[in-house]
Amino acid sequence: MSIDLNSLSTALNEPNRTASGVDFSGRSLKLDTEKDAQPIIDAINACPDLQYLTLTGNTLGVEAAQAISKALTRHPELKTASFSDMFTGRMKTEIPPALSALGDGMIEAGARLKVLDLSDNAFGPIGVEGLAKLLQSDVCSQLQELHLNNNGLGITGGRLLARALSASPRHLRVFVAGRNRLENEGAKALANVFQSMGSLEEVSMPQNGIYHSGITALSEAFKENPGLSCLNLNDNTMGPTGAAAIATALPRLKKLKSINFGDCLLKSAGAKALAKSLKDSVLLESLDLSHNEIGREACMEVVDALTSLPDSSDRLTRVVLAGNSLGGADNKSTMKKKLGASAELSDGEGSEDEYVTGSDSDEMEEEQGQSDEDSAPEDSQNHITRDPGEEISLDRSGIEEVHTDVGKFLNNPIVENLINLGSNPADVIDAHLQSIRDQESLTLAYVEALCCVSGLSAESVTAAETARLLYHTLVQRARQQWLLANTLLRALKLIKSENKDYKIRWRIPACYSALAAEIDASYFPAALRDTLKFFVASKMASLPAEVRAVIEKHPNLFT
Repeated sequence: MSIDLNSLSTALNEPNRTASGVDFSGRSLKLDTEKDAQPIIDAINACPDLQYLTLTGNTLGVEAAQAISKALTRHPELKTASFSDMFTGRMKTEIPPALSALGDGMIEAGARLKVLDLSDNAFGPIGVEGLAKLLQSDVCSQLQELHLNNNGLGITGGRLLARALSASPRHLRVFVAGRNRLENEGAKALANVFQSMGSLEEVSMPQNGIYHSGITALSEAFKENPGLSCLNLNDNTMGPTGAAAIATALPRLKKLKSINFGDCLLKSAGAKALAKSLKDSVLLESLDLSHNEIGREACMEVVDALTSLPDSSDRLTRVVLAGNSLGGADNKSTMKKKLGASAELSDGEGSEDEYVTGSDSDEMEEEQGQSDEDSAPEDSQNHITRDPGEEISLDRSGIEEVHTDVGKFLNNPIVENLINLGSNPADVIDAHLQSIRDQESLTLAYVEALCCVSGLSAESVTAAETARLLYHTLVQRARQQWLLANTLLRALKLIKSENKDYKIRWRIPACYSALAAEIDASYFPAALRDTLKFFVASKMASLPAEVRAVIEKHPNLFT
């Protein structure tokens, strides 16, 4: 995580003070003992004004956390704690005491945090238990930003978090908790807390399996937060009913500038409800309603609502309607003319046919098929060793492609389809695949997407850069290293797949070039690197000539 010093100073409410602190982000350090943590401890002790501490991208054990905690007891001035991606490979039972130790150090120091970031730590509900004391303490009494993205909280974790935050008055400005499977009950628990805050300016809760009843509860809470300027509920099943509930909150949110309701199954009815409310009350700058099964008439109503005032061309920065039924060329031309440079309509997705919109009964009632089981990812807690050549049969039912730009690219990986994903294809692909909950299917989908992109890297700069970003994302998402190794080996045809349905859709020689560019990067797991190099070296003689030619140009693939 990079630190923007100007933003940090603003967050500290001391514009004339130069931010200083300790940043060990991205070092991939394995910190088990006090000795391992000594470089960090020395840096903390040497910093007279520790306003921020960043440990992102390292892995922290209990003893190391306790040692760092002792150093923190002497720094009451600490304002920003960036502890994201900090427990990769740790046992589930290690995380709560490590979190608790770090919290104890800040509590003893009498610190008053403004920013706490614990994203990308798969600690689940049990991790919230380790955080509860800190969240309830005076250390968080002035907390303005809480980032808990991708923590596997589940319903139970959401409830525990809400309980901790409601112990005493909180005045958060920013709340981020995407990819946590909070579902309706977790969302409702947090909505109760939000309602009493009244201070929220940014809420980001994408990909949480929240249905319309949870959305309705959140909508009521948003009404009590009139300063809300940024709202992201992407990839929750909002439906027309949830959209109607949100629409009732919009007239109170006069400062709202950005909305992201992409992939929320709004359908035409939901889009029309939002359009009516937007036209009457909100001066948006950015709106994402992509992939919502919205018909062309409703799309046009949204466009008309956004552009009803004469300042719209100067105000609007981004309007995304891709993946809906935009109508024919005349409709798209009219929309583009009205929206100007802000339009993201994706000609390849639009259809002249309306989506068939069903009744509210088609929204999939949230009570059906949902479970109160904790949803914390536990793959990182299980140290499983398997032979890399051992064949596994993966369930592909969770990764069947739908008719989206990403699905189109994965089924036909050509440069044109990759370009159609926009300026940040890696983020678009990542967001598309995050709906897959089964870890094996998720890993398979990421590897296949990576290979589809990597196969184009020799002919496209965009593909090469996207492959680089996806490698980093893949390593973060895949919690079982044996599974990742096995899947990559098959994708590169270094081991044989027994699955008759397994299809190679990518250009393998270019995949090796993309791998060579990343295999020695600091984030790349050493065990995975060694496994891949071993198989490349041992299988090279039997590989096709065009693949061998590429590998020979990159000795780091086998030495």
